Amino acid sequence: MKLVVWLVLLFVVAVVAAMTLGANDGLASFYWRGWRLDISLNLFILALLGGFVALTGSVRLTRWLAGLPARAKAWRTERREQALQAAQRQALLESYAARYSRAVKAAERAQELARDLSERAGHAETQAINHLLAAMAMHRLQDRAGRDAQARAAQACLDSAIVSRDAGDARARAPSAAEGLALLRAEWALDDHDAQAALGFLAQLPPGAARRIQAQRLRLQAHQLAHQPAEALKAVRQLAKHQAFKPEAARSLIRTLAVAVLDSARDPEGLQRLWMELEREDRQDSTVLAHAVRRATALGDAAWARRVLRLAWESAAALQVDQRHQLALSVWRVVKGIEPEWLGPVENLAASHGREPMVQAVAAAVYAERQLWGKAQPLLEQTVRAAVPPEVRRDAWCRLAQLAQQKDDPDTANRCFRQAAELV
Repeated sequence: MKLVVWLVLLFVVAVVAAMTLGANDGLASFYWRGWRLDISLNLFILALLGGFVALTGSVRLTRWLAGLPARAKAWRTERREQALQAAQRQALLESYAARYSRAVKAAERAQELARDLSERAGHAETQAINHLLAAMAMHRLQDRAGRDAQARAAQACLDSAIVSRDAGDARARAPSAAEGLALLRAEWALDDHDAQAALGFLAQLPPGAARRIQAQRLRLQAHQLAHQPAEALKAVRQLAKHQAFKPEAARSLIRTLAVAVLDSARDPEGLQRLWMELEREDRQDSTVLAHAVRRATALGDAAWARRVLRLAWESAAALQVDQRHQLALSVWRVVKGIEPEWLGPVENLAASHGREPMVQAVAAAVYAERQLWGKAQPLLEQTVRAAVPPEVRRDAWCRLAQLAQQKDDPDTANRCFRQAAELV
């Protein structure tokens, strides 16, 4: 189509020229020191056009020749950039193929090529990427000294990009690259089992980057490695809020860390403080509550454990069977010296859930502890035959033996003690 258009234009020009110049009888005269030159006006116009074309061509040729060095330099720079990109691609591919020594060599070659491009925009960021490629491969090779040296070199490149006024787009991307470097160094520190170093690198992140899922995952691992369950619990909550875990996995991990937090208590006051620092949902978890009771018993604060259990006992009827079993077992652990106000709630739950063996066992223990042997005896007799933990059955046999002693029935008491001894 373009050829047709050009042919039409050429025909138009030819027709116009023939009509204009065909009947032109004009002359162009030139005078020079007594000399006179007469040429036709048509020849003068053609010569003028030819001179203009020749002058324009010579100017363009001169400019083209003058620009040859710059074009040659740009061509060499482009070739270096292509070689640099090829070296970077090779470093990545070798790393993916687990040929880390080759990856290190390719990254070092990319660093050498990048030194010749120091005047290009984004040079600092490109060099930082080359150092990171080498550091990642060295990390796989367990070359910690080389890895750390490459990481420091990458950080220096990023710092120079941030403070440079001529960094262009690299200056805007440098903060993101610095965040990525901090995350990588934290991950490497965790692989080296250095929790404090990992936390130090994570502390370098700005607030926005510190809330990212990957940063929270690394922080969780670091706190777990450093045996800091309280801080790890905070990280898990942030991850659960961002749906980084399945609900069941998050609940299980939170439960495990909450138990670890309670284990860190060394006295009753510390246990109470840590208990109140937990979320309300955690304090209502039957597993966490049971562990708090065991920990309080070990620290000699059964009274506080009973106060905590009393709050949970009010809603025991709404729990599932296994949760109610665990709650009843926790109450049984601290039944010695139980207060009289427990009688009403225990009796109400036993009346509504009397078919659950552990609920019956708790009611029997509470009645026996309060010397209500008339109510306790039938429940104790059911407990020794029920599917309850051995220690609960042993305690029921001992209480039956105690009741037999009060009734001056030594044969029954001895039989009950023998049954209890067999459960040891």
